[in-house]
Amino acid sequence: MPRNEEFGGLLRAFRERLSPENAGVRPTWPTARRVPGLRRDELAGLASVSEEHLKRLEQGRRRPSRSVVDALAGALRLDSEEHARLCLLAGFAAPGSGTADRGLALAEDWLPLDVHAGHAGRVPREVTAPARRLLDRLTEVPTCVCDATWTVLDANRSWVELDCGGELPDRHDRNVAWRLFTNAPTAVERDPEYLNGFRSSVVADLRSAVRRYPADPQLRGLVADLRAASGDFVRLWRAANPGQYHPDQLNIHHRSLGQIRLDKDVLTVQPGDLRVVVFTLAAR
Repeated sequence: MPRNEEFGGLLRAFRERLSPENAGVRPTWPTARRVPGLRRDELAGLASVSEEHLKRLEQGRRRPSRSVVDALAGALRLDSEEHARLCLLAGFAAPGSGTADRGLALAEDWLPLDVHAGHAGRVPREVTAPARRLLDRLTEVPTCVCDATWTVLDANRSWVELDCGGELPDRHDRNVAWRLFTNAPTAVERDPEYLNGFRSSVVADLRSAVRRYPADPQLRGLVADLRAASGDFVRLWRAANPGQYHPDQLNIHHRSLGQIRLDKDVLTVQPGDLRVVVFTLAAR
């Protein structure tokens, strides 16, 4: 197979110019980064491809499928011209303005797309071994694991006992974004500054997820329901702000412990594109 070093070089250049903050990747240890922009494993996780496959693409040793090119373009936040360049170098026609240009269309607004991609582009919903280790070891602080749609997949005993998630008789009862924007019953309260910051970061995260997983019906259904239910969600969705870290604190009114103030931190875990949410007592 002939090498495609031009495609690989452009792909690597796009990866190295994109900061983790603008890609929606939260800070991870170590904080000192040895490479500019995204690491290869971070881009692989965002685009739902293996790190080895991405390495071979950047080396020009493998030809990508069209769905992989589109997923990489979405994860890298490419504009229409950059997306077209990547497609052409991979041997595909440039994306048009219709429904074939899924990620770019969704970046401008929500469209009821007709996606025929089989199982490609689906949100991973498995609690992976690294996430399971964190749940098993962080036993003293409430901790839960969410997928890329901010749906809670699992939690430790401390999280359940503190009633961090609440009980909701709704199809989205385990989804954090749904609770944030629909005034669902909850024991959690936030000051306006923290609420606004967390809402903004969650919407940016969902926009990024739609670009990475264009064929996921549950994600598309969630976003459509949120748009129908909340004007605030629509406003933030259209604002197109890049995902960035916002400090978060919340108050929980516990039935026996009274009011508890907590700091909330989020770790992104790869593989699996998971969010491990950890609650610790706020400093007084």
